[in-house]
Amino acid sequence: MNSSYFIPVEKLTKFMENGAMNAMEGAYVYGLTDPSVKRLLPPPLEPADPACPLFMLYVVNIREPTFAPWYMEAGLGVVAKCGNTVGLYFFNLQLSGPGALMGAFTGREISGLPKKVCDRIRVERTDEYAHCFVERGGVKLVEVEMEMGRYNHSAFQMEQENCQAVPGGKLVEGGGCLLHRYGINDEGGFRDMEVIYYDSPMRFHFWEPATATVRLASSIDDPWGDIPLTTVLGAGWARVDNSVRSQTVIHRYRPEAGPEVMQYLYSGRYDRSLLCREHQRYE
Repeated sequence: MNSSYFIPVEKLTKFMENGAMNAMEGAYVYGLTDPSVKRLLPPPLEPADPACPLFMLYVVNIREPTFAPWYMEAGLGVVAKCGNTVGLYFFNLQLSGPGALMGAFTGREISGLPKKVCDRIRVERTDEYAHCFVERGGVKLVEVEMEMGRYNHSAFQMEQENCQAVPGGKLVEGGGCLLHRYGINDEGGFRDMEVIYYDSPMRFHFWEPATATVRLASSIDDPWGDIPLTTVLGAGWARVDNSVRSQTVIHRYRPEAGPEVMQYLYSGRYDRSLLCREHQRYE
């Protein structure tokens, strides 16, 4: 094996070439939050439907990423809008497994995804039953139980239904994200804050409708329980390929707005230990 801190330029040209998260398998859950979720969105973002804000939660095994070994990932967000652009605003994503560090670092540094590395994610299915959870700091931030066969609400529908009958899978577009990117000053402040639209189409190869229950909890570093989910509409067990088609800046904040915006973004990206002196944990 040849290993060196010097990487030839010709190799660097392949950095994140055709980056994609392929063969994602696990649980996708959709439902409603309380309108008060607006208080958790950084202005100028607001719920796309202020009266009935929609949430999306997923917990999956990303079995074939193009840029890392396999890893597990979970994310929770609400459908929001920035001006006329609608997308999913993620509060936080958690990762575990052999590829988690590369998945987290590339997602944060390139796209502004609010990613952290957690202690443990489990995605399991036996026959018609599925169970998923995310654990960090000794707390199960989210736990999902699913039973295959039908949705929680009979009128609920998803575009990817019957995708397994389509050769090569069914491409679902319009599922982009609203993400924040920024720089950090020498003195620790935040600068060059912007919102980007992250165009991320998903190719569904399998989708099985399911009913689901969701339980959220908070730790001091990860306040998932602060997100007011009210109603699960439906869920599904899926196999998906996910890629990034483009990233477009849609809003730039005024230069002095960094601290004001970071009030909303901080907990999805950093722990409380950066804000205080006493922060020990022994096991």
